Order: sequence, then structure tokens, then C-alpha cells
Amino acid sequence: MKTKQALLFSALITLFSAGSFADEAVLKDGRIGYVMTDLFWSVYQTEDASQECPRGFNDGPREQFEQLFPYHEGLSVEETQLAQEIETWHPSTESDGFEFLEVEGELSWGLNLDDEISANDFRHPDGTAGIDNEVYRAVGCVIGFRGPDGVEYIFQNKAIVDERYNRMMIELSGVESLENDDQLTVTVYRGMDRLLTDATGGKVMPGGTQRVDRRWGESLIREVRARIIDGKLISEPMTDMVIPWQNLRVPSIQLIRDARLVLDLTAQNATGLLAGYADVDTWYYQLIRNDSTHHLSNGQISGISLYKALRRLADAYPDPDTGENTAISTALDIKMTQVFITHPKPLGGD
Repeated sequence: MKTKQALLFSALITLFSAGSFADEAVLKDGRIGYVMTDLFWSVYQTEDASQECPRGFNDGPREQFEQLFPYHEGLSVEETQLAQEIETWHPSTESDGFEFLEVEGELSWGLNLDDEISANDFRHPDGTAGIDNEVYRAVGCVIGFRGPDGVEYIFQNKAIVDERYNRMMIELSGVESLENDDQLTVTVYRGMDRLLTDATGGKVMPGGTQRVDRRWGESLIREVRARIIDGKLISEPMTDMVIPWQNLRVPSIQLIRDARLVLDLTAQNATGLLAGYADVDTWYYQLIRNDSTHHLSNGQISGISLYKALRRLADAYPDPDTGENTAISTALDIKMTQVFITHPKPLGGD
């Protein structure tokens, strides 16, 4: 015969598995919070890369160095290594003499950001035309940006969980239902706390608590309208979203213009895309600030060649003086876990 405790436990499991109890437990006063656990550039890839990279992958700094300086033993450090480092930190759009292999396939993850369909756009695997994701065109044939073994894919994504500096989260307010809601508000905050994990420390669990960072994170707060359709959150574009993105203990950021979220929601998780236009210089310097040439070499990432590609493929926000585009369309895969967000009093408040 089952004990009363066992019967109660069984009943609770049944309620949670049905979902209704869990939804009510986390949706308080029309609010629910999610904290970011995974973030990386959306890279559509096939198993052998034959569709997107039929001519192979790009060379990195080591391979380029051997071609540039085949007899480097007779040259000085200033003429070789330092010259390449200077070009990495002070890049130009002039040719470096190497062919850069862009993605050649037609498919990409992402969104139609400009509400237009052109011959240069990608097509989503579900058939949707007009996908804008020029960052993918630039990095899709660079080994370091491809999963599951690419050096950037592993370490930049891992830093999202490991570094509290990166603790970005969203709070939905004015929510009537996580299934369908024609009007709600999404607010972006930075949190202050470690994530709640299981006993292994490897899996982030829902139900943790995060305090809003009102001191250093006040300038990061963004608010935007959104709606939920069949369990999918669709936000309006937000202006100049700044994402703290520290890797290997080096503070840096990403700046995404016209950022919008498309997330599949449950009471425990939110997964989907963050898309918009990445500021090219911010994108590039986040990469090289967080990774030395040594680390970039492990992923065959030539910062010099990649910068030129980003500039060439930039497709938005033209400079008023030069007319050159300063931002590039992109999409990021994002995963979030439910948290309870607490709001301390604003600085200077009573």
C-alpha cells in the first residue's frame, strides 16, 4: 500500500507533467522571467559542408603566415609576426592577397529583417524566402565558428553560463497566456547572480532567482512590445541592444541594431533566435579582444581576412559621410531558462 507521502508526490508529478500547475507557478502577476544560457551565431551546416562550403574552409593565421613568409627565418619579428598583429588590430578593407571563401549555399537560419526579398537573400530551411544573415555568409566556411567542435562555438557559448558579466535575461509582463497573447512587454535586463544548476553543474535548472543589476546594468535595459502566437514570442525591433559578452575574462560587448526576438515559450524554457544588424567594428573587436591570434589560429580564423569580408558584406546603416554600410545582418541561436527576477530599488530611491 502506498504511503500518503508517496501518493502526494505522485499527484504533484502528474500536475507538473500536465503543465498547467507549472504555468501557474511561474506566471505571477502576469510576469515571467528567463535567463540566457546559450548564445551563438546561427550557422546552417550540413554534415560534410558540401552544400554551404563546396570549396572547403578558409585558412587561418598559421596557414597564411607560411604563404606570406616562406623564408621567415631570415626576416625580423617586426617584418613578420608584428606586421600581422598590427594589421589584425588596425584592419583595412584593402586586399590581403588571399581568396576568402564565403558560404555558397542557399539555406540559412535567420529572419527577413528588411521585409524584402532579393536575389542575394537566403532561404530558410522551412522554405521562407528573404532571410538576411550576412554574418553567416562570412563565417560559415570558417572552422572555428562551426559546431560542435569550433573553438568559438565552444568557448564563446560556454562563457554565457560561466561569466556573470554575461548574465542577460528578459522579463515578460502583462502576460495573460504563454500560448496566445496579442500584447505584452519584453524588458531586457542584466542579472547579478550565478545560475541554478543540477548536481553535475552542467545543466541550468529552471526556478532560480536573479537580481536585476541596477548599478552597472542600468544602461543595458531595453523595453519592447511583443505578442505570443501559438506559444511563439515575437517581439518588435528594439533600438541598439547591447549584449555583454566576456570570454576568457576579457570584458567586451556586441551591439545589435533593430534587434528582435522570436522564441518558443514554455513555463521552463525559451528557445529560438535573436536577430538584427550587428555593428561591424563592435563585432570584430569583440572577437579579437576575447581571443589572441593563438586562439584564433586554433579555429583557422584570420581576423585580417574576416574583417574585410564583414565590411564587404555589410548591408545596413550606411555611414552618412562615406555611404559605406556599418552594420551586418545576423541571427543568433539563443536558449533561456525560467528564473524569478527580483527588482531592487533604483539607485537614489527611497
